Amino acid sequence: MRRERILTQDRSDFLLTAEQAHAVNSNEGAIVVLAGAGSGKTEIVARRVLRLLESSDGSSRILALTYTNKAAEELRNRFRLRAGSLGELVTTETLHGFAHALVQQHGTRIGLPIDPELLVRDEDRVELLARWLASERLAPSEDALAFLREVDLSRARLQPTENVANWRNALSSLPGLDYPALFDATHELLDLKSVRRQIHRTYSNIIVDEAQNLTPAQYRLLTDLLGQEGEGPAAVLVGDDKQSIVSFAGADPSLLKRFVADHSAKVIRLQENFRSARVLSALSDSVARDLDQRLAPTRTHPAAGALSFQALENEAAEGTFVADWVASLLGEGLPQHSLAPGESPSIKEDEIAILGRSASTLREVALALDGRQIKYAASSSSGDWLEGSVGRLVLEIIALRAAPDQVSTRWRLSRLLAVPEEELVTPQQVRVAIRDQPNEMMASVSRLFEANSIAELLARLSEIEVPRSADVAELAGWEADSAELRAAWLDFTTVTDKIAQTWSNFRRFCSHRQRGAALSGVQLLTIHKAQGREFKAVVIVGMNDGQIPDFRARTAEDAEAELRTFYVAITRARRSLLLTRPRQRRTRYGMRVATPSRFLSYLPTSARSSVEN
Repeated sequence: MRRERILTQDRSDFLLTAEQAHAVNSNEGAIVVLAGAGSGKTEIVARRVLRLLESSDGSSRILALTYTNKAAEELRNRFRLRAGSLGELVTTETLHGFAHALVQQHGTRIGLPIDPELLVRDEDRVELLARWLASERLAPSEDALAFLREVDLSRARLQPTENVANWRNALSSLPGLDYPALFDATHELLDLKSVRRQIHRTYSNIIVDEAQNLTPAQYRLLTDLLGQEGEGPAAVLVGDDKQSIVSFAGADPSLLKRFVADHSAKVIRLQENFRSARVLSALSDSVARDLDQRLAPTRTHPAAGALSFQALENEAAEGTFVADWVASLLGEGLPQHSLAPGESPSIKEDEIAILGRSASTLREVALALDGRQIKYAASSSSGDWLEGSVGRLVLEIIALRAAPDQVSTRWRLSRLLAVPEEELVTPQQVRVAIRDQPNEMMASVSRLFEANSIAELLARLSEIEVPRSADVAELAGWEADSAELRAAWLDFTTVTDKIAQTWSNFRRFCSHRQRGAALSGVQLLTIHKAQGREFKAVVIVGMNDGQIPDFRARTAEDAEAELRTFYVAITRARRSLLLTRPRQRRTRYGMRVATPSRFLSYLPTSARSSVEN
């Protein structure tokens, strides 16, 4: 493969593939770089910025936008180290950070205060909502966090709703903004020709990293910044549609294609994996071929890597095996045969990740790590804290008890039950809708309405009808979810005074538990939380049909989304990847045999031979 030699200001010698060089050096006005996992995406973004700086006359700036604070800081550090004083010509921000800066600079032009208050804490947003509802003589919302999540998602998708309008009125009463409102304000600002002209005078180039995560609201910001064709800065969007798995937060990977159509953008594909060792790159290539029907280029990585699979008797044995594997890595380091010549085998706790489809699938691993006194940090999201629909339905009943009139709860119940929200206005209507569900397990959840307290409700989880004929994944998923709910209640009662152990406070506690925290230690993550991160060693647990892929994936579109999720999981590893599965999963009727994940067929023959053993 032809390579081009580029010398940068830090005098480092970096060999680019022809595709990478094209992405760095192209002068097209609009470009989409589809960069596969490990393809050097961040480095290419940095190299393009450096190339633009070297050819700049200093009269304009470059705007580099990315998805997370961590990614923005990484880019800033690269520019600082390599560009010297020229780095001052680069504005590196998250999309929210740039929008905030624009509002601070120009907000008075649309009637905002000189320094508008930005509500960054959920507690502050909840307080504002309560005060505004009281001022309008409206009923208080006990489940304010759920209300705000629904409003945030609607705004990300540019979907006007009554709740969105109410929340905007609440913000105006302060007056203040929250993060999603920043995009509304910037849209209003960039509608002013004077502001748009200043942006175009200031920035000659815009680069957007992790562009597969753009929401419609963020895409509108980008469109506003660019203006009419030929009017605004040149733009490069860098992303990987194979890694788009955050649609639950409003992300829309089709916006990459829309940008190509809207701006006649040139598409450059980077498919060569520089991150992962040889055996791991071969695995991700095989999955990538099925995702986009293109053969990914091969490359001889200096590190061979390590890829293994292990089937264990049950989930407890799986947790024990994984904890022992982690302890061995921390004590002995990565196996020498997996490393590049001269590479250190040492590995730290936060360079190891254990990934599961849901937080509940990681419980046995967490218990085993506790038993070995290995420090770990866990994180999931609201969409994958619980594994199955029945568990999520129980959580919504808790939300309903906390706030019977909360519209957002009815929305979620409507989706879970496939019943129009107009038929779910009262708790009694919800109970009837649940009772009439064709799924026996779902229908039996209606009995929980008889509970007079949270403790009684959780005690009655054992009354949920679990038919022996149910799918193993559904049976085991409910067993794990009910255990997770009981564990959450135990933790809640440990840290909460008796008088404060209310339905609404427990629901809020569960919301915080879903989000997790960025702490040090071995990283226990749901696959969605792992996106955009990389680790020296990764374990993927629960490799059974019904878990990965999810048993609710019925359509071809769902199946492709599940394969993208698997692709994201396997591409987090740089040197060592272990996949595990329990042969049996615990259900109310004892242990049930689980079926190996169909995705295990992507493993090389040497590893796949042990799938059924």
